[in-house]
Amino acid sequence: MKRMFRFFAACGILLSFLLGAGSEGVAQELTYAGPPITLRFSTHQASTHPLFKYNWNPFFELVKQESKGKLLFQVYAAESLHGARDGFKACVNDITDWTMGYPSWQAGSFQLTHVIEMPFSFPNTQAASMVAEDIYPKYFKKEFENMGVYLATFFTTSSTHILSKKPIKKLDDLKGMKIRTSGGVTSDILKALGGVPVFLPTPEIYNAFQRGVIDGVLTTKGDHVAFRTHEVGKYLTEIGAYVIPVPTILNRKTFDGLPKDMKRMFYLQLRRFNQMGSAGYDSNDKEGVETMKKVGVEVIALSPADSEKCKKLVEPLWEEFVKKNEAKGLPARQLVEDMRSLSQKYGSWSSEQLMKKVVDQPNMEIIDGMK
Repeated sequence: MKRMFRFFAACGILLSFLLGAGSEGVAQELTYAGPPITLRFSTHQASTHPLFKYNWNPFFELVKQESKGKLLFQVYAAESLHGARDGFKACVNDITDWTMGYPSWQAGSFQLTHVIEMPFSFPNTQAASMVAEDIYPKYFKKEFENMGVYLATFFTTSSTHILSKKPIKKLDDLKGMKIRTSGGVTSDILKALGGVPVFLPTPEIYNAFQRGVIDGVLTTKGDHVAFRTHEVGKYLTEIGAYVIPVPTILNRKTFDGLPKDMKRMFYLQLRRFNQMGSAGYDSNDKEGVETMKKVGVEVIALSPADSEKCKKLVEPLWEEFVKKNEAKGLPARQLVEDMRSLSQKYGSWSSEQLMKKVVDQPNMEIIDGMK
C-alpha cells in the first residue's frame, strides 16, 4: 500500500486517489473470479506525453487495484492502432475498446455537444469536467450513442493560450496573425478576436510553426511543451478563451460483454477518472509553464480592459449557437442556461468537494442500465 501511495503522490493526484479509493461510495463488490480481462486502450498521444504520467497510467493502476488484477489495459499509443480522427470508427469496427472521441474532429455529427467549447464558459478545469458530465445524459447522450459508442468520460482540457514568435501584448496585436486551432467553434472564437484560424493535425504543428506557415499555436500550456512548440515560440499570451472537450468513448460490444459486476466497477471508476483527468491537465499545465520559463519563454497577461474586450467580442457567438440549434428543434437555450448555472455552482467547490461528489453520488445515467 505504501508503494501505491508513493506512486500516486509522484503523479500529483494522491488526494484524488485517497478520496476515491478510501470511500465506498456506491457499493461495487466484485465477485468475478475468471481470468484477467484485458481492454485495448488507444490514443494519438505518444506514451511519452505528460498525460500518461498524470492521467492514463495512474488510472490503469487504480483499476488494476480495484479489480484485484482482473481488469487490465493494453496500451496502443501514438496512433499505432488507428488514426487520431478515427476513434469512433475504431470502436464501432471493434479495432479498439477505449479511445478518444473528440466532437471537434467529427464536427458535423454533433450539435449541442459543441457548447462545451464556447468561450469563457467555466471558472476552472475541474468545474468544466463536472458540468460536462452532469448535463451529458439530458443533452449529449443521443449525439454520442448515434455514433455507435458509449461515453466513458467527459473531462476537458485546461484553458487554452497562444504561443507566438512575436509578442501579443494587447488584443490588437493578434489581428491578422495565423494561429493554429483545433477547429470547429474554436475557429469562430479566434476570428472574433481578430486572428486567422488554421487547422493542422498535431504532427504537422511544429514544422508549420518553425517554417512560418503559422504565426502561433493556441492550445493548453502543457501541450505547448508536449508539441515542442516552446522551442519555436518565445511569447505565451494568456487568453484563456475556451477549454477543449476531451471525451473518451467505449466499444459498446466490449462494454456490454463484461461480467455484470466488472462492468459496474469499471463504470464507477470512470466517474472518478472524470475528475482525476481534469486535475491531470492542471498538473500538466503547471509543469509546462515551468519548462517554458526555463527556456526563456515570456508569459504575457492581457490587461483587464483587453480581457473584458475579449469577452464582449465573442459574446455574439452564444446567441448564434442558440439560434442555429433552436432552428433545428434542439433545446439550445435551456442547455446554455443549465450549463451556466452549473458552472457558477461548481466554480465555488473545492477539488475535494468535486471528487467526493463523483465518489458518493456518481452520475449513473451516462450509460443505461447502471443504476
